[in-house]
Amino acid sequence: MESSNSGIELGTIICKYCDSIIDTLDTEKVTVIYGVCENSSCISNQNQKEKVTHVEC
Repeated sequence: MESSNSGIELGTIICKYCDSIIDTLDTEKVTVIYGVCENSSCISNQNQKEKVTHVEC
């Protein structure tokens, strides 16, 4: 059986704060990647989380 590229994008990038789909990717298997969309509330959540996780020794 011959393999052909049918243009189906199986990879999805999802915002980890609002669960909206940011983009899709052409991948060989189903893949979900979490990122941050450009929504101002999601960006502020990202910035607040970064402030909490940075601890100086």
